[in-house]
Amino acid sequence: VEHIDQSEIIRRAELAPADEVEHAFSWLTEKVGKIRYDGKQLTPEKLKLQIKSYIAVREMAHEFGLDFLGIKAQPELTDNFVTMDLTEAFLNDPYDWNGPKEPLVAATEADMDGALTMEILKHMSGDPVLFADLRHYDAELGAFDLCNSGNHATYYAGHSRDPDVNLPKVEFYPQGFYFPAGGAAVRHIAAPGEVTLARLARRNGRYWLAIIPAEFLDLPPDVAEAKAAATQVEWPHAFAKLGVSPDELLSEYDSNHIHGVYGDYVPELIWFAKLLGIPYRVFS
Repeated sequence: VEHIDQSEIIRRAELAPADEVEHAFSWLTEKVGKIRYDGKQLTPEKLKLQIKSYIAVREMAHEFGLDFLGIKAQPELTDNFVTMDLTEAFLNDPYDWNGPKEPLVAATEADMDGALTMEILKHMSGDPVLFADLRHYDAELGAFDLCNSGNHATYYAGHSRDPDVNLPKVEFYPQGFYFPAGGAAVRHIAAPGEVTLARLARRNGRYWLAIIPAEFLDLPPDVAEAKAAATQVEWPHAFAKLGVSPDELLSEYDSNHIHGVYGDYVPELIWFAKLLGIPYRVFS
């Protein structure tokens, strides 16, 4: 594990090339469906600072040879600098303003076991991996609202590797009271489809693997928006229907974070657990 103090993000952000920052700003302005500037929490200057932070972390990952990473952010950066939402979303994406690229797993809150789970899912699927909170169960839908502060890759907005498909479905919202430094929350509703959710967790110092086949629901836009507003309107959402009851899942699940990819990777995850000799459970 390589530890890099997050003050390096602040220092290196100011060294980001001005021409790339302006190019990125123009690209996002053109491509993103809506940028909700409010003159306080989200301004062009704060968005440019988030772009600089992305460039800083990208360059550190290359310099230090990081295969995957996590950013603590809270509370130092989110209180006094800017949020890392744009950084994490576009690191996880298969593109940025410079064109196609390999997704670089980035977990929020420096969640090491989350990042490790995501890296495994990335190699199994070859696709970007979702990072979310197991946030809220909606009894009316019979589904969990998987939501996190802007950390969902924009890939999930349209389930595409083409930013021209995904980004029109994305909005940049001002951050709320949780994060007084402000910045953009990268907000969208995840496209529907079969997904495999998973999490490496620890009990008494030993890993075990939760495997959860699920489906991201295709809700009418007005319903999806109403459900998002009922929890955290400015953050991205994925509405996931599981094959087990919330009580059954939550009685054993050992984290508030969850990760996933489109497709069925249950057999691969079972074999992964067997090869490593760690316990696992399929929640279905």
